[in-house]
Amino acid sequence: MVENQVSWLPHLTEEIVSDARGPELDAYAIALEGWRRGLTLRWHAKDSEKFSEMDTWFVDRPGKLFSLSSEDKTHYFFRTRGDKVTNEAVRIGGDKEKTKSLLTKAGVCTPISKQFKLSTENYDHILQYAASIGYPLVIKPVNGSFGKGVFTDIKDEIELAKTMNYLNGKYESEDVLVEKHVEGTDYRLYVIEDKVVGAIKRIPANIVGDGVHSIKDLIYEKNQERKKNPRLISCPIKINDDIKSFLQKKSLDLFTVPKQGEVVFLTDKSNISIGGDPIDSLDDLPYSIKKLGVEAIKSIPGLYHGAVDVIVEGEGDNCIGYVLELNPSAQIGSILFPEEGEARDVPGAIIDYYFPETINTSTDYKKVFFSLSDVLEPLITKTATVTTVSPAPVGKIYATKYTLMGDVQNVAYHRGIRKQAFERRHSGYIKNLSNGNIEVVVMGTCDDTVNNFHEALISDTERADVRDIIQEKWNGPVKVGFEVKADLKTQIEQFKFLKKQMELVRSDLKIVEKQNRAIEKSITWRMTFPIRKISDLLKIIGRKMNN
Repeated sequence: MVENQVSWLPHLTEEIVSDARGPELDAYAIALEGWRRGLTLRWHAKDSEKFSEMDTWFVDRPGKLFSLSSEDKTHYFFRTRGDKVTNEAVRIGGDKEKTKSLLTKAGVCTPISKQFKLSTENYDHILQYAASIGYPLVIKPVNGSFGKGVFTDIKDEIELAKTMNYLNGKYESEDVLVEKHVEGTDYRLYVIEDKVVGAIKRIPANIVGDGVHSIKDLIYEKNQERKKNPRLISCPIKINDDIKSFLQKKSLDLFTVPKQGEVVFLTDKSNISIGGDPIDSLDDLPYSIKKLGVEAIKSIPGLYHGAVDVIVEGEGDNCIGYVLELNPSAQIGSILFPEEGEARDVPGAIIDYYFPETINTSTDYKKVFFSLSDVLEPLITKTATVTTVSPAPVGKIYATKYTLMGDVQNVAYHRGIRKQAFERRHSGYIKNLSNGNIEVVVMGTCDDTVNNFHEALISDTERADVRDIIQEKWNGPVKVGFEVKADLKTQIEQFKFLKKQMELVRSDLKIVEKQNRAIEKSITWRMTFPIRKISDLLKIIGRKMNN
């Protein structure tokens, strides 16, 4: 693999997922795959239908709960986890000690560890246990996630005591896991039953020196690059005390200028959520490590798919893998959008598992998508608890791009084009170009109406003067529906207009509030208060008598 080469899925591009960056990305990717295969897709509010029985969290904001239905069955999903995974498996996955117990019982290799209640009374017990298994160690909260509260490579008793004092201030009386530290490479595998369908190497947050810029500047530049990745945009490298302390241990600080090509690690934690780099490794992963991942999933009752975090010691056929954790509700964005390597179609594999009858569905649907924000709006505004997405187009799909030249940027003309598209049941968009032309993309299941749409484009001679049309095949993604897109200049003008309107409304509101306060303080208002009360009472009595 050539360094820094990356290949994302052609049917899951940055444009397609642009509406679902952040915590909704995983759910959207799987929901989209099922919808494209002809399954009925519904999005759900908290505790809707079967979700009241499923273990979920952070679902007050819609976008993580959805269901997919065929003619004879329905499956419910929380992010990447479907309803075949039991609540018991989810709870075991959240209990690090229970997970390790079951892994050990099944003969799955995992670092030696023991759980303790974090308190000053337990310090001696923790120190004794540490001495018995030997340094270096890892200590982490049992219920922690995203690398929070995790301390690795603790080399001696003094360092362990300092770590316990720090954790006791933040996690007093909580359970922590004291674990033997394993030096190696960190991987996340995604396993469905007996197959590893995706795997990434997780490299701790780092920057590469150029001999000119400081570490602080290089962090900023790397975060700018991460914004181009649909998964990493929500996982910037944040400068905090942990990074400063880590650099200080290496006699560095934020203002150090690294040499050209020098790699400077900012932490020893490899979590993607705190700035780690995901590198596709599925094809390079030894068979023994893949087998370890499958055995780990099988060791947990009711867990049929999920992520397995593994540390691999050594390389090639002589390497040894240790399972650190299992995650039944894992994020898959890093596998879909790695920094290097090939994206893996985990959403497709999950839908294959739940709906095997859809495996041979036509690939014509692959570049059709829907707006997540539009379908979630009724749930966000609480006007509905369930919303159903309109079905994906049925049949072979045709798409054409028309570039129109002339006097063609009249808004009324664009609305007329949209009306013509709706009448033909076409999806697509209109976009103003900076040179005065417009771009019209039309998609539908009828070849004739799509390729002859130019007739509709030249029919409105009152609102447009079309001097020339360039027609070409369109292979890009198309959102269901028909959108009139504004160019950047128009969007800025609209924003300024709305901002001005908002300021006027606020100004009017202040005047009304001032007048209202003046009325309430007036003598007349106070004197007529008893009369208004009696009037209100008579109205209530009148309504009751009429009822």
